[in-house]
Amino acid sequence: MSSVLVLSHERLGRAMTGPSIRNWQLAAALSKHFRVTLAVPGQPQREHPGFQIRSSDDEALAGLVADHDVVLCSGFLLDLHPVLRQARHLAIDLYGPFTLESLHQHEDKPLQQRFRMANDERAVVLRLLAAGDVFICASERQRDFWTGWLGAAGRLNPYVHSWDPSLRSLLREVPFGVEEEPPRPGPPRFRGVKPGIAADDFIVLWYSGIWNWFDPLTLIRAADRVRERLPKLRLVFATPVSPSEAVIQGGMVWRARRLAEDLGLLESVVFFGDTFIDYEERGSVLLEADLCANLYFDDVETRYSFRTRLLDLFWAGRPILTTRGDVLSDLVAAEGAGVAVRSEDLDGVAAALLELGGDPARLRECGLRSAEIGKRFRWSLVTEPLIDYCRAPFTAPDRALMRKSQTSPTAWRLARRTVFLLREEGPAGVFRGALRRFRRRRRLR
Repeated sequence: MSSVLVLSHERLGRAMTGPSIRNWQLAAALSKHFRVTLAVPGQPQREHPGFQIRSSDDEALAGLVADHDVVLCSGFLLDLHPVLRQARHLAIDLYGPFTLESLHQHEDKPLQQRFRMANDERAVVLRLLAAGDVFICASERQRDFWTGWLGAAGRLNPYVHSWDPSLRSLLREVPFGVEEEPPRPGPPRFRGVKPGIAADDFIVLWYSGIWNWFDPLTLIRAADRVRERLPKLRLVFATPVSPSEAVIQGGMVWRARRLAEDLGLLESVVFFGDTFIDYEERGSVLLEADLCANLYFDDVETRYSFRTRLLDLFWAGRPILTTRGDVLSDLVAAEGAGVAVRSEDLDGVAAALLELGGDPARLRECGLRSAEIGKRFRWSLVTEPLIDYCRAPFTAPDRALMRKSQTSPTAWRLARRTVFLLREEGPAGVFRGALRRFRRRRRLR
């Protein structure tokens, strides 16, 4: 039986962000066919009956890599852990184009510094693309995006083209998915419980973090415009901040709160949750909503994104109000799962709130169609291309040449590792990391 090591860059707790959920669910789907280990920073706070969960500290990671046939990683992990280059077969998850997100995450920094950071991240991506035997992305649109990157990284070469001119063996679609069974109702978290929200109110739920590339402001302004015609409207931002220390919290959440306060809506029409929702509780929270909304700006990040939280809305069969521009909003519009509006379209958002808020039959129909979309994204289905690779893992035909020509600079790697340890474990963690490196060097002499 093949074995697979899945690496996550975030600590594993009761609440999980999109990347942690993806790694958790990929590990669960793979564990039905292979021996699987999920490796995470620090000590995990979860268990799973289908796979092992281990700490990814430097002492243990080399052994884990050697003990598995396939290693799956993403983002900065290859730079943080050079031992991953020793994997027999290395799979790279590209579902989250983080270079596009970073254009927004660092908006509070000077342009020159942001330019240098963008250059650094571009180098990280090129090293990822040079090292992988196989790559997975989330959609056909992302395939086009990453095909361009692969060309820039030198992977569209005669060795690869002669082996597979379609590139579908090297770059495979593995979208974000949904669980097999729909969510079940649980104790209410907002409806009839939170002061100001009655049991029969019309709840519009924003179920995701509020990142700088999201647009909660138009939704809040629309709520202000229609509140007299929809007196039971309650706009709930359930989880405005991320539980992950690895995620940079942007200023949009504070702008949204300030706008609600300035308009006199805070804690009367607009409400903000104060904690991230535990993973197992998210389904019952979604079922409290009459309508779910997520709006974004007209941005290159929107075009190539694959909104993980929209998948949860399909899973829960929720009617959806969203912005046009990404592949999932196209599905919402095309299949009648809700309403998709133009970016920053205040009139369109207000009209959608009035239309859906006043038509329970339309809401029910949208919810049913949303659930039908969700059935196509069950994890057991979307992971098939990755499962196929793990059944018969191969070495990319140009792997030796690429790894020889693209190495990770020591200074950059150490800097990234130091920043990571400082954020995750503090100064003591930096000291322990330096001590481990010193001991390894002594053993190699």
